[in-house]
Formats: sequence, structure tokens, C-alpha cells
Amino acid sequence: MSMISPKTAVEDLKNKTYEELLEERDEYLEYVREFEAHRDEPIAHDIYPTPETRYQWDLEYLGELFKLIAEKYNEESIWEK
Repeated sequence: MSMISPKTAVEDLKNKTYEELLEERDEYLEYVREFEAHRDEPIAHDIYPTPETRYQWDLEYLGELFKLIAEKYNEESIWEK
């Protein structure tokens, strides 16, 4: 997994449709929920990035992704009607 900034990562998604962005969101939410459900369990220390680092990165990424989803929703659902 590349650890580029969340804003840069989301920039690469600007041409996706609203539905495609929701699929992207769901993939990241799946990992976030999995981490939260098992965060107290012991983990291997040779994993990079660590699950905690990936979790934090995914939360930041989702924050940027949600902004793009809102913009895309407005473009495709509100302004095109």
C-alpha cells in the first residue's frame, strides 16, 4: 500500500461516478470496521504499515473521500435534475 497523502489519493478519483465512489468508500469502511472490532487483539509487529498506521491513514482518506462523494452527489443528482 502506498502511503501518499489522502488529498492526493482522492484527487485520482475525481473522474469516477458517484456509485464508483461509494464502492471505494465501502472497501475502506470494511477495513476500518475490521480493525475496530479487533484492535485489542495482539498483532504481528513485522507488518508495515502497522494496522494502527493504516487505520489512521484510512480515516483521513475517508474524510477526503466523503467530501468528494458529496460534491459528486451534488453534480450528478441535484444539478442534473
